[in-house]
Amino acid sequence: MIGRMVRRAVKTVLPRKLVDQLVLVELGARAFRDVRGRHPRDCPICGYHGRFWAKGRQPMVFDGECPNCRSVGRHRQHHLLMERHPDWLDGRTVLHFAPEPCFDKRYTARMQASGGNYVRAAYVPTKGETQVDLQAIPFPDATFDTIICHNVLEHVPDDHKALTEIARVLRPGGRALLSVPMFDAWAETYEDPSITSEAGRDLHFNKDDHLRLYGRDFRDRMTRAGLDFTADVAQEPAVSRYGLERGETIFVATPRAA
Repeated sequence: MIGRMVRRAVKTVLPRKLVDQLVLVELGARAFRDVRGRHPRDCPICGYHGRFWAKGRQPMVFDGECPNCRSVGRHRQHHLLMERHPDWLDGRTVLHFAPEPCFDKRYTARMQASGGNYVRAAYVPTKGETQVDLQAIPFPDATFDTIICHNVLEHVPDDHKALTEIARVLRPGGRALLSVPMFDAWAETYEDPSITSEAGRDLHFNKDDHLRLYGRDFRDRMTRAGLDFTADVAQEPAVSRYGLERGETIFVATPRAA
């Protein structure tokens, strides 16, 4: 209380520009403190307990990144989902697009131990992945039991082709685990092909290599591609304990029976 009263008194006697600069300094000090973590969290992937770092820029998410395995909220949410469904991995044939560092070696070892087949895929391979264009997946129909594809579709020019291809290469009874940057309050996805510069995409789509930000019509896009789905939504108490992003959704999409 006293501190607030002092700040108010100071603001009444100092020039406005100087007050503004002091406010910016105070906000910067808070941000510097908070980017190193606000509350202790648990990482279910690597077992780390402590403060998580901030991650991202538009928007910045505090307590978002595990400093040990570098997982972010959707990775930890995915891990918790897979703990409830180990049969989606063990002994299965799995296609993993852009495998995250927090999963890459762990899943490679797990799949080898369980007798599964783990295909690591990337559009531009840099770590020995198989080169795969989501719009034309180079595998036969009904090849995979599980497909993992988190925050990839917003980079793909034709996401309908990509979703259709995912449905095609899934086996009956298989599933794709899909997440995208999505705003459920928006009825429609925001995309504009005329925005081609990195600066423009960063401004409009939050990152310079994004082509869209999804609205709740992402569900319609999955349906049109021949996928049924259920939703795993991040909620309490897992959000607070594991540093998940409130309301973030992982869709479990399955190929519609002919």
